[in-house]
Amino acid sequence: RASTLREVAERVQPGKGGALVGDAAQELIDEGKAEGLTQGLAESLRQLLEHRFGRLPLAALGRIAQASASELAAWFKAALDASSLSEVFGEPALE
Repeated sequence: RASTLREVAERVQPGKGGALVGDAAQELIDEGKAEGLTQGLAESLRQLLEHRFGRLPLAALGRIAQASASELAAWFKAALDASSLSEVFGEPALE
C-alpha cells in the first residue's frame, strides 16, 4: 500500500512523492494520537466522576462523549474539588 501511494504521489509531484506520503502519514499518526489522548481523558474523567458521585446520568455521559480535550481537562480539574456534578459541568440539570 505504501509503495502504491508513493508511486501515485511521485506521478503527481515528481521528486516530492515520498515527502508527500510521509507528511500525510505523520498527519494521520498525529491525529490518532490526539484522538487517543482525548478518549483516555474522557475515560479517566468518567471514572473519577463515578468514584466521587456514583452512577452518572446519561446527560453527563453524553457531555463527556462529545467534549473536546480542553473541555475534558477543565472538567477533570474541576472534579477534583467539586462537591457535585453541577459544580463540574456548571449545569444543575445534570444532578
